[in-house]
Amino acid sequence: MTPSYAPAPQLLKLRFFDLDVRIRSDDEAYLDLLARMYRLFRVDGTSPAVRPAVEYAVWTRPDNPWGRPVLVLDGEAHPLDDPGALAPYVYQDIVCDVLARVRSHVLLHAGAVARDGQGILLAGDSLHGKTTLVLALVRRGFAFLSDETAALGRADRRVHPFPRSLSLRSGTLERAGFPEVTGGAPSWAGKRLLDIEDIRPGSLGEPVPVGHVVILSDPEEDGEEGSERELGVLVDRLDEGLLTAVAQIEGVSGVRAEAARGYPLLRLRAARRTWAFSQIEALCQARGTWIMDVLAGPTGAPDFAAPARLEAIPHRQAVVELLRRFQGGHRSAVLHELGGRPTRLFVELAAIVGQAECHRLYVGPLEEMAELAGGLT
Repeated sequence: MTPSYAPAPQLLKLRFFDLDVRIRSDDEAYLDLLARMYRLFRVDGTSPAVRPAVEYAVWTRPDNPWGRPVLVLDGEAHPLDDPGALAPYVYQDIVCDVLARVRSHVLLHAGAVARDGQGILLAGDSLHGKTTLVLALVRRGFAFLSDETAALGRADRRVHPFPRSLSLRSGTLERAGFPEVTGGAPSWAGKRLLDIEDIRPGSLGEPVPVGHVVILSDPEEDGEEGSERELGVLVDRLDEGLLTAVAQIEGVSGVRAEAARGYPLLRLRAARRTWAFSQIEALCQARGTWIMDVLAGPTGAPDFAAPARLEAIPHRQAVVELLRRFQGGHRSAVLHELGGRPTRLFVELAAIVGQAECHRLYVGPLEEMAELAGGLT
């Protein structure tokens, strides 16, 4: 049972679709990042609650009942021995928990833009240029919906805005065609934080049907597999048993655990990555482990040197790619409503994007990618 502690804290109120969130802290510095990242999600005290709010707390003072920094997630305390780890821990754990509790929308790790009443989902591994491509399309007149979390309404089957602040690496704005947006932005983990309205005022869009699904892929993945290549599988939980089982897959070597986006990342090398991944999928399904994303290469980043090209892919294949990028993992309220069965989530996701045309975009120079993706509407 969590001890009682109420030191007249600072309070941040946010709303994520059907979920109201209340975050308290005895040190306002720990709320500043979340307040900046989710400025457009803030609500005031007069806004009626959608359903009972989820409560989080960040206690840092040494006189708290734990005698060390602690994060309380909806009544469950998580003390930390290292005070320096509190800020990233607060950000990752609260956000991951919030995304898992949203019921009204299926949330995907993907970008989204819109034009002429149609939405385009842009899904791909990390470092495949989603944010830069989203910004390049916004510069071409598309409305911004999200650069990282695509929110698909379960009731209206539309993609909705998820206007979290963009977390931008050095040079991203310049490459995307916004060199004039400089200075004054706060930073987090070496990246600059900017709302889309700071970059292109008036560009935030409205909910629209999904007209196109675009899967960003490394052109090197299109050839024959021979020599060993890196593969990263982002999962919602990872134990020694799964690591051992993956290491025993034929042709797999160098199995190790890392971390990315607040989740465990399973890294390995395999000569036949497609086959190896199918075996990993089966192992995860048997253990109830959810695959969040798939990363290729030692850093997950293509070199963008080959010409960009676009090709049609089957609808089912596109839905499988989207499902791998589902946010929330085994804790997801959406998945629990569906009896914990990924097959039912697949069916629902397929229905939401049922009228969409599906494509694979082999990444290359940014302007070529923007020309191909922008020509879809």
